[in-house]
Amino acid sequence: MSGSYWRLSAPTDERALSFTIEVRAGDVRRFVRDRTWRITGTVDAEGLATRQPLDGTLQFKLIDERRLPYRFTFVGDDGTGYELSGQKEWSVLSPVDSMTLLPATLYDAGGAELARARLRFDWRSDIGRFMKSFRLHLFSRGT
Repeated sequence: MSGSYWRLSAPTDERALSFTIEVRAGDVRRFVRDRTWRITGTVDAEGLATRQPLDGTLQFKLIDERRLPYRFTFVGDDGTGYELSGQKEWSVLSPVDSMTLLPATLYDAGGAELARARLRFDWRSDIGRFMKSFRLHLFSRGT
């Protein structure tokens, strides 16, 4: 996904933001119960993080709550921890647009809101890679 973010302290200064993820479900039983995928990948946030690893979750709450919450953490180029949290909200009036737009918030290590972001998933060019990123394991590995 890619788009931009702006710090609350400088709302007219838009900066590039993108991330790529791999989506995994530990095992079918656990996924059916908690509907949560683990995500790993990298994040690029202009002036904040350059190809930094990310780790977090993507929840499948589309059927009962019509939303897909994303949440991941990463360490910025300054060595400080950050978190991105956002969710896609499905709308019957614009189903494709609602599933390709991710409004999000960036938090600093202390949990204070630092910035806001708008990211987009390019459906036509990215759907194949996104679907290939899913990994499902039938049995848990000792957890």
